[in-house]
Amino acid sequence: MTEATQRLARYQDDLARLLAALEPVERAGVLDGVREHIDAALAEVPGEPGEADANRILSELGSPGQVAEAALAERHAAVSSGPGTDTLDRWREQFGGRWVPPTVTTGLLIIGLFSFTPIAWLPLLAVLAALVLSNLWTALEKVLGATIVPFGLALTMLYFITGRDRLLVGPGLGIVAIAVLLVLVIRGSRRAAQLQRGRS
Repeated sequence: MTEATQRLARYQDDLARLLAALEPVERAGVLDGVREHIDAALAEVPGEPGEADANRILSELGSPGQVAEAALAERHAAVSSGPGTDTLDRWREQFGGRWVPPTVTTGLLIIGLFSFTPIAWLPLLAVLAALVLSNLWTALEKVLGATIVPFGLALTMLYFITGRDRLLVGPGLGIVAIAVLLVLVIRGSRRAAQLQRGRS
């Protein structure tokens, strides 16, 4: 084995190590493609390949880092554009309009007051779905809106109906729920306006 062929073999070994993050089948596909390119280039060389031949072949391929980066980027793009991604993005865009914050918060307020009754559960799920699908709120804001608001408003309503909450936990949580609703409508409306300016 000449020094040139040793360099080409080391190149493939280095590339294999850099592609460790890929699935075995994907890694093998990239390595096979590189090997085929090297073999085809060597077949055009009369006799034993020299340093100049190795330099030319390696320059055509690019460094192992460049090849690995391109392969990993291609895999990431394929995963990101997988089945359902476009649909989910369209849904998120639909729930990014200025109508979403007032609609969601008003729905949470009205339906949340009666969320202790089974008849309100289905409408509540629809409002919570809009909250979760929208890109107008952070993950923490969504969690607070989906838990504190319905729970706090329901306890507040039960307090006024039964009057059995001696510790006033219901009204206290109701105040917190209203505060969360105000945060949701203010921040959501601000982000919706920013998104609309970005699209125009």
